[in-house]
Amino acid sequence: MPVLEVKQLQKRFEQNEILKNISFSLEEGDALSIIGPSGSGKTTLLRCLNFLEQPDGGAIYVKGSPVYSSGDRGRLPEAEVRRRRLHFGLVFQSFNLFPQYTALDNVKLAGELLAKERPDYREKRREIRAEIEDRARSLLDRMGLADRAGHYPHQLSGGQQQRVAIARALALEPDILCFDEPTSALDPELTGEVLRVIRSLAEQRTTMIIVTHEMAFARDVADQVIFMDGGVIVEQGPARQLIEAPKEERTRQFLNSYG
Repeated sequence: MPVLEVKQLQKRFEQNEILKNISFSLEEGDALSIIGPSGSGKTTLLRCLNFLEQPDGGAIYVKGSPVYSSGDRGRLPEAEVRRRRLHFGLVFQSFNLFPQYTALDNVKLAGELLAKERPDYREKRREIRAEIEDRARSLLDRMGLADRAGHYPHQLSGGQQQRVAIARALALEPDILCFDEPTSALDPELTGEVLRVIRSLAEQRTTMIIVTHEMAFARDVADQVIFMDGGVIVEQGPARQLIEAPKEERTRQFLNSYG
């Protein structure tokens, strides 16, 4: 059973149809890259999966259980949206760290807020918070940032900030980790350090969806690639096959523009 199934997903803003019956599946432990020109619907798709936008139609299943169907639109209370959002972790292109918190506190924050909703939080508060901090420190160490835990975002390079954002997304142990062009806000010399982290996650069989403009990275790291254009999936298939020998003319045109 796939860890994620997306069926006939639709999204429009006013009269502009952004996603047009998007359907795909993702196996557990696989990395899926989504490529395509600006305005093709890639970021909107990620935002719908993460409940930052609610789709206008279709369905989303995680591990066989429905997390969204068209009948849910406008009916889900905020607490239920938050619960369903936990299936996904999202790393934004512009980091979105809280500037008033240290790297460690940024990674801990969501876990601490959710912990307060636990019925045993009051009596086990110290133990729970210690567990959250231990996990946050472990994730920062995994990102190569153990010595930056007490630093604030303005004291970190762009690449370091993005690695903190990856640690934050991993902290809640999502079923699927999503990246929205994770290197687009970075200088070229900082791009490599973030791509190395994502590559290591793929080697550890972390289930991921990666919207990227790094074609060689998508070819070498992803298991599958989807090419989107105009709100539809034009082509999808094994990463190396699609990028080196695409079947659709529109896919070839797009890839040729990358030289």
